[in-house]
Amino acid sequence: MPRVAAAKREEHAEARCEQILEAALRVFSRRGFAEATMEEVAGEAGLAKGSLYLYFPSKEAVLEQLLVKNLIFPHLADVLAPLRDLSARQAIPRLVHELWSELRGRKAIAHLLTREIFSRPERARLYHEQVRLPALRSLAECLGKWMERKEIARSDPMALAQCLFGMLWYCLQTQELMGEETPLSDQAVEEAVTGLFMHGAVKVTTLTI
Repeated sequence: MPRVAAAKREEHAEARCEQILEAALRVFSRRGFAEATMEEVAGEAGLAKGSLYLYFPSKEAVLEQLLVKNLIFPHLADVLAPLRDLSARQAIPRLVHELWSELRGRKAIAHLLTREIFSRPERARLYHEQVRLPALRSLAECLGKWMERKEIARSDPMALAQCLFGMLWYCLQTQELMGEETPLSDQAVEEAVTGLFMHGAVKVTTLTI
């Protein structure tokens, strides 16, 4: 019984943390981190202000946990797993589609990163070490396998991963976060990024679908 009770408490604490983080993400994205208060986060989460401090000692601690928990590509491993055994020509359009869908679905955290994280070196470093670098390494490892099979021209896998991510990130910035007056459709973005990436990376003459 004590173990069951402890497990229940731990499960409840995890659920409450997630509730607070989701509320904080909405408040920080809407108000900005500097302007937002813990009281506003508590109200958004439907909790008393004092309850927040049971889980997070400060607003900065909430932001840091958001960096760790709300990954830009939280499901990247699941996305990459079924693509590794496909040819690059087959996999890359699907990869671009999945990455773009993930980015668009998580534009709130992307907005927070752009507005609050990159302006502070210590926060940017935390994001780079705990979020960006692991994601790029996973993507680079997948690209490296296609290189080994001679389906992608030999290059630095990390550089290619950054280029692919960079194109999608820029599209997100202009299409979703900067209020582009003539936004492109998802299909247009995916086709453009896929075409640019494949034209420069995939050895078309050696591949068959």
